[in-house]
Amino acid sequence: MSDTLVNKVGDKTLDVVLVGCGMPKRGMGWYHLTQLLEMENANVIGMVEPFFLNPTLCPTPPAAFTELVTQLEAASVVCTDSVSKLKEFEEKDTMCLIAGRTNDNPKLFKECVDQGAKVIYLEKPGAPTVAELQEMSDLAESKGVKVYLGYNKNVTPYVQKALALQKENAGSSITFCHNNSYATNELNECFTRNREGMLKNMAIHELALLVSFFGVTVDTVKDFNLNTHTLFTEKLSVWVPGTVVPNDEYISDFSRIGFSVTTKDSDNSVSVMADRCGGNVSFASVKNADGVEIEKFNFPDEETLKKVEKQCEEDPEMMPYFFVQSDDYSTLKNLVVDSALSGEPAQSVATIQIAIEALKLAEYFTEEAGRVLDAM
Repeated sequence: MSDTLVNKVGDKTLDVVLVGCGMPKRGMGWYHLTQLLEMENANVIGMVEPFFLNPTLCPTPPAAFTELVTQLEAASVVCTDSVSKLKEFEEKDTMCLIAGRTNDNPKLFKECVDQGAKVIYLEKPGAPTVAELQEMSDLAESKGVKVYLGYNKNVTPYVQKALALQKENAGSSITFCHNNSYATNELNECFTRNREGMLKNMAIHELALLVSFFGVTVDTVKDFNLNTHTLFTEKLSVWVPGTVVPNDEYISDFSRIGFSVTTKDSDNSVSVMADRCGGNVSFASVKNADGVEIEKFNFPDEETLKKVEKQCEEDPEMMPYFFVQSDDYSTLKNLVVDSALSGEPAQSVATIQIAIEALKLAEYFTEEAGRVLDAM
């Protein structure tokens, strides 16, 4: 983030409010904010943080967050704990970027619509359940609000290269592997912060790819095959930090999962793997009809990985995936902001309708995977 923040007002900029900031260097909202402040087409007018800016919930915010607020307020960015405390968005079209906890999204979404937002960029998966996300979609449609989801893999180059190669090779198939770099002893924090579960949180990006590019929906699935080997699929129950005996709590989720899907109108399968502790490198692998790998596209590639490793060494407090996915996050936001300014649809960006289908898959696959494991 720049040491000096400047408001960018004019017809060529879109007013933006960041909703759900989180902690510097840890929260997804904070990282979105740092990029928005650097974007020439975005003018950040507000930052809403329901926890750290609520004196009842958080009487003493961390120093790093307090410093951030001081910087923002010095640049005339309004910082508050509720969207409803901002001025209504009447003077100029405004986008709200919602990056709060998934359970809070339906409430935050309604507040943004009620306040007059014309565009909403919603972090995945959008809502805890399909029913809630559908209600949000219906509300947005009734108010003429455009809604896009932060599925950055829809625009990332390694996915686009793999999709192009698969189209060139009849009968070929793709495996999408999504890795994160949590240590095993960090999984309790990870599971607790992402209570919606692996498939609604981490692997939802890949499910959005299945919907967007392969026509996979709950209605079109013919076969769901879970790889039950523990190298590919593992479900754990971990202690929830902050809870103590006799009221200690535990939460269960997949630390990793692997499966393949075949649709009713195609004999070709598409596979997904996701691993919370798999490291910083994800990939898309294309195999021919005989199952021989044609090419694997790593993300980040070797050159980028060296850059990321250096960045991690220089700033070990930063979540590594911010460095890894920085360009994709920036591309998505620019596409949505440019779309709002031009009035044209944001090309390649997932709509809320795609998000609804992806969330349906997440619920269905979670149930199916659980059924398979329970039967073992």
